[in-house]
Parts: sequence; C-alpha cells; structure tokens
Amino acid sequence: MKESDKVITVLTRELGVISIYAKGAMRLKNKFHSSTGVFTYSEFVIFEGRGDRMYQLNEAVVKKVFYTLSESVENIALAMYMSELIYESVVPDEASNDILRLYLNCLHMLCEGKWSLLMTKAAFEMRLMSDIGFRPSIAGCKRCNEYEKDIFFFDAQEGYLVCPDCIKTYDTAYMASDPPVTLALRYFALADLEQMFTFKLKGYSLIQLSHICERYVLNHTKDSYKTLDFLKPLIEPLIEAEINSAKGN
Repeated sequence: MKESDKVITVLTRELGVISIYAKGAMRLKNKFHSSTGVFTYSEFVIFEGRGDRMYQLNEAVVKKVFYTLSESVENIALAMYMSELIYESVVPDEASNDILRLYLNCLHMLCEGKWSLLMTKAAFEMRLMSDIGFRPSIAGCKRCNEYEKDIFFFDAQEGYLVCPDCIKTYDTAYMASDPPVTLALRYFALADLEQMFTFKLKGYSLIQLSHICERYVLNHTKDSYKTLDFLKPLIEPLIEAEINSAKGN
C-alpha cells in the first residue's frame, strides 16, 4: 500500500466486520480522510477488490463523528475495548445490525455522559454476548426455577443462575448477584435495545455487575484483551468512587 492510503476495519450492518481499502485517505485534503477516521459513523459505497476479501472505497459520507470521546482517556479506552470485542466476536459476512446499533448507542451514551463508564461497559458486554449466541439463562434458578430470591449466584462459565437453596458445596466458581444486579442482567440480556439504556445502577451493585459481565466475556471469548489490560487501571478510581458513594449513603 502507498504511504497515503488506509486499510480500515469496519463494522457494517450487512457484511459484519470487513476490511476496506481507502486510496489516499491519509492525506488531510483527501475526500475520504474524515469519513475513515476512528470511531466515525459513515455511509460507504464499496466494491469488491482483488482477492484477500478486501473491499475498495468508492464514495463516503460522514454521518456522525464521536469526537467528544477524545476528551476522556477512560472513554477512549472503553471504546477501544468495545471495538476489539466486536472484532473478535463478529463473523465476517454476517448481518450485524443489532450489534452496530448497540455499539453506536454505547458510544453515544459515553459522549453525552448519560451513563457511567462502568455501566456502559457492563451493558455492552452482556448484550454483545447475548446477540452473538451466548445469552445466559437468567429467568430464574436453573435447578428449581425460582424467579425471586434475596440473592442468586451466577455461573459465569455456563451462564445461568442458582439460588441459595440449590447451590452445592462444590459450586465454587459462582459469583453473587443481589436483586438489582440480577435485574440488570435480565434487562441487558433480554430487553429491547431502546429500553435497555433507561436502566440505572450504582454503588456496590454496579461493581458486582461489572465483575460478572467482564468474567462472562472472558469465559466465552478470549482469556485476555490488550485493550482491557489498558482499561483496567483507569477503572480502579471509578470503582473506588462507587464504593465511597455507597458508604456515604
């Protein structure tokens, strides 16, 4: 490739995650420069290139640039992590409209400050896993079907809930889920996408939810992500703030 060209990775509605060759897009005055920027929502006209399953960009129109992400290193780090999760999880040539909508909505919530970073991260993780075929069984206890309990235990490996009456002594891998967390898990996995973003959670419950959703992702995709390793130290002060807020209440 020439020095002024770009190869971009794009999440699309119709084709899943694809690679697009954008000729001259590195040049500031090039017509493709703005539309091919990172975290940019654009409308592309593409055609198939020669081999390597790479498309070539013919026309482009910018729909939205999430430029306010750059105001916070934490928000950029989360956007990078969400992008890597999508890249690892979405199969090429597979329609991905729901995942694209989820991603755009989460970026919007970050830019507008309508959700905390921890909330956005947990919601994205659980909904993405649900949309790619790993929706957990969280309607009630897996063993007795009890719907409401003072606490459930979530199996982040198998993806189901167990109540205190049914948990076994050898069930050591379960993560405690109090009622607000259980409700959040159900909401993020099962609710309509538009309704999902009305949910609120904070304090110890939000921290608990964050741990559960992250562990569920790592158990069903990869053991580690470089972007998550970068994000984690940035999250620690946010977790401390949630703890202090809970203590204050």
